[in-house]
Amino acid sequence: MSSDDKEDVVVQESLTPEILPPIMREVPQTREHQRDEQLALQIRDLGRLGLSKSSAALAARITPYLLDKYYSEAFLEGQSQMQKGLATVAIEEAMNGNTPILLHLLKTKLGWSEQQTLEITGEIRSVVSAKPMSKEEFVQRYLTQESED
Repeated sequence: MSSDDKEDVVVQESLTPEILPPIMREVPQTREHQRDEQLALQIRDLGRLGLSKSSAALAARITPYLLDKYYSEAFLEGQSQMQKGLATVAIEEAMNGNTPILLHLLKTKLGWSEQQTLEITGEIRSVVSAKPMSKEEFVQRYLTQESED
């Protein structure tokens, strides 16, 4: 092997990235679970990112039951922080003239609707009957201009 070949091998080895295994917390082998404040902070952050409860539990390597029992408050705190941030940005955008966001906020938060109600008033001057009418009877009764005064 020449010195150029040795240099190529050294360069190739240095360019290959070192892949480390993911850092995972140890899963306890007992049935008893103790609340972990570090894990609670991580679950709060997962809630802030918009993950569902089941996805957050999976990412934290706990069951959804344990998340509900021990970390529900942290998860809900993260979700409320996310909602507050999104609402703040949406309000700023609406106030700066973003019409689609303004319309969305009006409809979802203020109950505004584009639906129009049409009210027709008048008098109904007919008798409803179960007996069917022939075409000739209908024309004679409703379509002729004879006055019955």
